[in-house]
Order: sequence, then C-alpha cells, then structure tokens
Amino acid sequence: MSSRLERNSLYIALAAAWIAMLGSLYFSEVLGYIPCTLCWYQRILMYPLAGILAVGLLRRDRGLPLYVLPFSLLGMGFSTYHYLIQKTTIFGGETTCQVGVPCSTNWINWFGFVTIPLLALVAFVIITITALIALQAPAADVDVDDDRTTPWLAVGGVIGALLIAFALLAFVNRPAAASSESEPPPLTMASAETAADAKAMPADGAALYAASCAGCHGGDLTGVAGLGNSLAASAVVKTYDNEALLALIRNGRTVDDPGHGSGVPMPPNGGDPDLSDAELLAIVQYVRGQIQ
Repeated sequence: MSSRLERNSLYIALAAAWIAMLGSLYFSEVLGYIPCTLCWYQRILMYPLAGILAVGLLRRDRGLPLYVLPFSLLGMGFSTYHYLIQKTTIFGGETTCQVGVPCSTNWINWFGFVTIPLLALVAFVIITITALIALQAPAADVDVDDDRTTPWLAVGGVIGALLIAFALLAFVNRPAAASSESEPPPLTMASAETAADAKAMPADGAALYAASCAGCHGGDLTGVAGLGNSLAASAVVKTYDNEALLALIRNGRTVDDPGHGSGVPMPPNGGDPDLSDAELLAIVQYVRGQIQ
C-alpha cells in the first residue's frame, strides 16, 4: 500500500506542473502580464515537466523521479532568487534591464507577499517533494498486473479537468475590448501648488524612474514598443494634477482602459508595491521636469 501511495504521489506533481503552466499562460496571454527574463527561465524549467510527467506516468517509468528532480530543483533556485529580488535588497544594486519588464516588477501582490515567482516556487517545491516520495517506492513491491495497465484515464482526467478550468477562467476574465466610442476620464489641470509640492519631494526621482519605470517607458521617456507608452508625449502626464496621477499609478491600467492605447497592462504601483507617495511624486516631478 505504501509503495502504491509513493508511486501515485507523482499525480500530485503532474497536477502542480499543469496548474503552474496554465497559470503562467493565464497571466501572460489572458491578463497581458509580460514575463520578465527570470520568468522565462522558470517557464523553461516548468513547461517540460508538464510533458515529462504525463509521458512518464503513462509509461509507468520507474525512473521518472530522476528525470523530474533536475528541473524542479533548478526551478526552486530560480524562483527563490526571483522572489528575493522582488521582496528584499539582499542582492543590492538595480535589477532593471535597460529595456523590458524589470525582474523586480510585481504584477500581482496578493496579501502583500504572494507574487508570481512565489507561486512558481510553491509548484516547484510540491513537484520536488512528490518526486522524492516516489523515489522511495520499492520496485519489487509494485503490482505486476497493475504495472501493465496504462493509466490513460487518470492522466487524461487530471490534464482534461485543468484544461477545462483554464478555458472557463480565461473566458470569464478575458479583457473587454475597448470601445472606440469610449472617452477617457476627464483631465484635471495641474496647479502651481501641486507642482510646487512635487518639487519639494526629497526622493531621487531620476533613480526611482530608472529602477521602476524606464524598462517599459524608456530611459528617454519616449516609450518602448510593445511595452509602454511615451511619457514625453502623454497628455495625462501634462494635464493631470499630482493627486490624479498618484491614483492612476497606484491602480495601474488594464489593456481595455480607455485612453491607455499601448495594448499592454501597467502593473499597479508601477510593479513596486513598496514605493511611497513621496517617491511616486518624486518620479512625477522628474518626468515633468524632463518634458518641459
């Protein structure tokens, strides 16, 4: 009985791999969250596991845990490193590429600590633990008749159920197409008082912009194709007051947000939930200073 339980633990690994794979596709292909470089490394390690586990279980390959562990252990390392970049300053220095989504970007920040790399780490840990459990299954104790039966129903059932759930979730949460008749929210003219408040901010706006915004909006504020709009030509930046801009940055923008136009969502708080109001206003001051 224990041998069979150890062997069947790989079905949990199969489910974890498919949930992680479909979840990452949901974030990128349905919600439009662009993967950073470290996200791609984790995908490179997770996606093959979805196929390796399925084929290995169908073939009842007793060496399957040994094929799985190199991928899952490396994945744990990349996910841990990615999460530490997001949530700590252990590695120091800037983590933003010259162009592209910074690896420090938090597309989600559930409960203040759950991010996409943490979800990937949980999946890799589950797969690693279940592979180690399966590795303990004594080959001599496996039922011969059962070993000759290909578990099409079990493997297909797990994958089929998850695919159906993914399809339903994608259908329910697909972004609505922006109406061509939609009008952007009314603009509020920036006052001299709010501009003066922004100039009084002590934070280094240039450094904060480089760390949190330049990857998508460009170091010269002219935008990056497929990532972020030009701020230099943005009517919103020029006409919203500080309070309105702060609210916009805090909330982020979805792809169907009227007036957004880039086709790519903007993460809440620019992807950095730790930025304070003063720091965000320093970024606004820097951007406005560059386009005047």
